[in-house]
Amino acid sequence: MINPFEKISQANDLVVGAVGLAASKKEFIGKQIINTFLLFIILLVFGCLDFATLTFHFEYLISVSYWMTTLSKTIAGVCAFNIGINLMWETELRKNKILAAAIKLYEHLIQYKTDDFEYFVVHIFNPKEKTKAYISQVNRKIYFLNRLSRPKDRLLYSSDLPERQVEKEKNWYCIRRKELEDLKNPEFIEKNLDSLKVRYIMVDPAVFDLEIDGSAVITGVKTRGNVQLGKAKSSTNVVLSMVGVSMFLTAVGLEFNQEQFASQMVAFWHYVLKCATDVGIVLWQTYRGMLNSRKIISQEYTQPYTGRNRVLKDYYRWRFDEGKITQEQYDSIVKFQEEIEVELTPEELKQLKGK
Repeated sequence: MINPFEKISQANDLVVGAVGLAASKKEFIGKQIINTFLLFIILLVFGCLDFATLTFHFEYLISVSYWMTTLSKTIAGVCAFNIGINLMWETELRKNKILAAAIKLYEHLIQYKTDDFEYFVVHIFNPKEKTKAYISQVNRKIYFLNRLSRPKDRLLYSSDLPERQVEKEKNWYCIRRKELEDLKNPEFIEKNLDSLKVRYIMVDPAVFDLEIDGSAVITGVKTRGNVQLGKAKSSTNVVLSMVGVSMFLTAVGLEFNQEQFASQMVAFWHYVLKCATDVGIVLWQTYRGMLNSRKIISQEYTQPYTGRNRVLKDYYRWRFDEGKITQEQYDSIVKFQEEIEVELTPEELKQLKGK
């Protein structure tokens, strides 16, 4: 029988792929602004719109009841979001071939790390990364400068004609462009690298002695069991879920006597409509959580493993260039290939699920 979450995950592939084609930083910011505005409208409507008469009650905005309702809906949405994450977590972990390959490669690479690894990271890798980040930062300034300039200014800067040198020395764009290009001079960078303010992720060699999430993981072989304790834990989970279901059924299971029925019909349908919108928000947040499970796995597992593998590959290349390992040793370490199908073992999957 096909796991229903596998089908949902396949549908998510299409959604994520379509979103990815249209993604850009400007579009992302614009969509976030729109989403924030729409969320505000939703909260405003929930609190201020009378669904029976379709009139607004703006005085409700300053009431405690409105903000308590908003808080309760927010808490419900956050809980639903995390439920969605948990529902898809195992499925997304199991089908993530990139993560599985990165884990296997990391387990292979890390075993050859020696005492000079910390020296390499601190004195070789981090300065190189800072230099790359610094140059990228200067190039970005040049990019924005070009957007503010005229085509003829850029043509003047690229001209090598001697008769145009005087004009270049007076042109604002040429002067500023020359200043920025000088900042990328290798001699200037080498001399001032320590004092340059650059935004980049500095690698700490100590993290390679920790698990991927930085926490300690209990390892070993389980040799004892406790059936009664296991039943108690399972029963606790059932009790918690039943409390939630009971609270929901109690909330929507309204009872009316004959005298109240006629006068409370409008209030009843008003309440039903509000319940429907609340349930819709919960379902939407759950689906969003299901979509975001893949994103979280990518950011918190796949990217760290891939990043560590990159550092380790550079480390072994440095060791080869320094004559500390032979070509044969370097090839056997870095050009590691897994012959079997790339997938997470049950032990690896269980370890990731438990974090």
